[in-house]
Amino acid sequence: MRIPVVEAISVPFGKKLSLDSYVIAIFLSALDFGMIAPSLTVIATDLAFPVRWVIWVIALHLAVFVLALPLMEMWGARMGQSRWFVISLSLFSLGSLVAGAGSQWPALLCGRVIQALGAGGIVPLLSAELRRLTRLKSRLWRVAIHLGLGGLLILVPLFSSWVAWQYSWRWLFWVNLPAALAIYILSFRFSSGGGSRVPPQQTAGLFYFAGILLSSMVSVSRLNPSHGWGMLADPDFLPFAILSVGLIVPLLMAERQSEHPFFQPRMFTDLRLLGIHGVVALAGCTWVAVVLVPGWMVEMFGQPQGTGGVFLSVVAGAAWLTLPLARWITVRWGYQGALAIGFFAIACAYFTLALVEDRFTFIVVLALLGGGLSLTLMAPVHELLFEILPLRQIKSGLMVIAMFRTAGGALGLLLIGLSLFEPVDPAHGVLWKAGFQMGLLTAAGAAVLGFVISLLLPLSDGSGFKED
Repeated sequence: MRIPVVEAISVPFGKKLSLDSYVIAIFLSALDFGMIAPSLTVIATDLAFPVRWVIWVIALHLAVFVLALPLMEMWGARMGQSRWFVISLSLFSLGSLVAGAGSQWPALLCGRVIQALGAGGIVPLLSAELRRLTRLKSRLWRVAIHLGLGGLLILVPLFSSWVAWQYSWRWLFWVNLPAALAIYILSFRFSSGGGSRVPPQQTAGLFYFAGILLSSMVSVSRLNPSHGWGMLADPDFLPFAILSVGLIVPLLMAERQSEHPFFQPRMFTDLRLLGIHGVVALAGCTWVAVVLVPGWMVEMFGQPQGTGGVFLSVVAGAAWLTLPLARWITVRWGYQGALAIGFFAIACAYFTLALVEDRFTFIVVLALLGGGLSLTLMAPVHELLFEILPLRQIKSGLMVIAMFRTAGGALGLLLIGLSLFEPVDPAHGVLWKAGFQMGLLTAAGAAVLGFVISLLLPLSDGSGFKED
């Protein structure tokens, strides 16, 4: 027995091209990342606050988006997908307006939270419509959809740099307003499809997980590297760190008492599940670390701030073009081989970017980085998940994997941001070489750890789904 999400995750150009909410969520996150990342230093300079805080513009959006996705899907199923889609699109537009208009960082972050909530509600209906189209249309048309999505990933960073350079970084958010209007007009052509069925789930665990993730993010951002190891006892850090650990207990209690738990209690005791979630969290960390690429390349090539989108496009293009190779590797060596090769390539890329200063080498290494990211993101770790969990728990299990991937990305992004601890000094216009190098080396270290864990994961035995 097979379900569409398996093909959506593991078959970019397979015999049956299909798209699932999981894939659409990753794609929308990547688009948002490509739009905002090239202009982070410009935003930090304009609003006069440190780069490590402006990183919250991406990290908070990632966290809220992935937490909102299951909740918005459940609420949308109860209210009706079409009506909920309009509400979510309105929230997304409102968040974009607020984020672009904000003159202080709290307003910017508030807008990003609203934007992420709206995006979480847009995904279910959008993915359902794309699935319908890819099933009804010819194979050539389905390939055209995938090529179009790949083109968006490559062009968005270029568009972002052009908008920020010609106009203002605020237009990176305001441009979502006409885009949302266009999607609303197109939605009239969407199939009604009737009501959607979402398995009942206990939502208390989601809120506890949100508390753990957000308190962990706050605690990481409050670390002061200048204090050395003493920063772990800093009163600004310790309470939030204790809270993030302490919330694990009520999370476990709530999930054990629930008839339909979202987080399976055994995920905290089964070493295989711990390994899966740990490795996808590290993959998320290495993915978001490319936020350093535009600023670092601009510094190395002597270009103006905010114009580094072209380098991010190289990474995105390499990642997209590597998808067929990623499929071949997963078929030949399984998810373990894809993860190991991907993490190894990422580690080599980040180490080289940090330690080698040669412009031609940079371009080659960015392509290597894109290929490694493609392998780690597309590695079918769900194959092992299917052998561990019963079929009725697969949907929530896949979503939990997505949440851990994003949680790793959000926390890793804030940890990497600590290397740029000092505030931006517009008078000098210099981005700190040592800070960027330390951030890249931190990402390389995460990739090395992911490489080791991926080798320790058990191989799939090909038995497929576990019986209920």
